[in-house]
Amino acid sequence: MTVDEKTKRKMIYNYFKPFPKWAVILIIIGLLLIAANGVGIILIVIGIVGLVLYNKGKPTDKQMDEWLEEDLINLGKRALIKVDIESPALISYAVAVTGPRLWDISGVNIFFKKGKDNIIRFAPINVDIINFTQNQLLGYACVLDFTTGNALNESTEEYFYKDIVSVSTRTESRTVNIPKLGIVQMNAAETFTITTAGGTSFSIILRDPTLIKKLGGGEIPTTRAEKAIQEIRKLLREKKI
Repeated sequence: MTVDEKTKRKMIYNYFKPFPKWAVILIIIGLLLIAANGVGIILIVIGIVGLVLYNKGKPTDKQMDEWLEEDLINLGKRALIKVDIESPALISYAVAVTGPRLWDISGVNIFFKKGKDNIIRFAPINVDIINFTQNQLLGYACVLDFTTGNALNESTEEYFYKDIVSVSTRTESRTVNIPKLGIVQMNAAETFTITTAGGTSFSIILRDPTLIKKLGGGEIPTTRAEKAIQEIRKLLREKKI
């Protein structure tokens, strides 16, 4: 389904709307009242309307993933501008790494929801776009506000291949204060990390068992990070021969 930008963002927002438990409660109370004394029709109707409105304009899990891909393509174009490089200078396709961003974003609503496919989706999203030139790895990082399409907290990094000593996923501990969840102690947060010979490193959190449990269970795929690691390691082997 093709929709305009405004409608798409509204549908993404609707995807994360919480289930209206109040509507179910009204329907149950209405049914009890009907059984007791014949009233309660109004409560049932209000509850049904609430459920209808909740489901109206909600995209599917597949649509959400397709729209995220569209946003990542647009961010890829933006990344080239931010790192001041043109496509002919690149020696490989760009790779993107994404992860949940549930903290430290002033003025941005934070959402999370487990889809019917058991995958947990987030807004906003940490995004890193990595491009490759003859001698350098060029990184562009931002926080994607998925409900608006805006790129926030943008930054860029440049690493010479000869200075990169490792690229991998590893675990680390971090304490974060997440709206609606409170303080969450992540003791096994899986991160995508690039480390240089100078000791500097760049990392993005991919997932954490405690966080997933707090969110009610589900999965947070790390496929993008795995593909990025494979591509970077391949280029490092070629460049360090």
